[in-house]
Amino acid sequence: AGTGGSIGFLGRFTEARKGFPVLRDAFVELARQRPGLRLLVAGPGDPDDLFDRFPAELRDRVTFLGLVSEADKARMLRSVHLYVAPNTGGESFGMILTEALAAGTTVVASDLDAFRRVLDGGRAGRLFPTGDPVALRAVLSELLDDPDRRAELTACGDQVVANFDWPVVARRVLEVYAAAIEATDGRVIDQEWAGLD
Repeated sequence: AGTGGSIGFLGRFTEARKGFPVLRDAFVELARQRPGLRLLVAGPGDPDDLFDRFPAELRDRVTFLGLVSEADKARMLRSVHLYVAPNTGGESFGMILTEALAAGTTVVASDLDAFRRVLDGGRAGRLFPTGDPVALRAVLSELLDDPDRRAELTACGDQVVANFDWPVVARRVLEVYAAAIEATDGRVIDQEWAGLD
């Protein structure tokens, strides 16, 4: 196994649906096999509470960044080998995944519908069974040791994230409005304006 690498997590580590315990369990086992592996945690919370969740011998390999600015968040995402979203549910979209992809970071995420959509079914990032730290550990180990695979995922991520660029999104919204107006021959808009009299 390799010796190093870095993993990032962003979110409220105390919030159950963010899935931090899944990442913690995977990291603890992996860190024991990889002496240089580090974990960066950004988001709200008490540092003591975070460090208490790890065995004493691994606490110096965890860095707590706390609440970060947008610039620092982007810097953190660019600095890690892997960004992990171990969420267990309640995600409607997965904006942080698009941010990680835009930063050029390889993404590993739980297999939630929202994450699967953002990651193009796993083409732009690796998915693992939700709530499974053993499966997550295997994916992390594999990707940390395979820079070529990380580069492939990142290249696909660049293509996927382009679909979420504001000019692209705005053009799609306008296309939907135009199609709706065309389908109703403008009646809906006429009725709305008629109601303003």
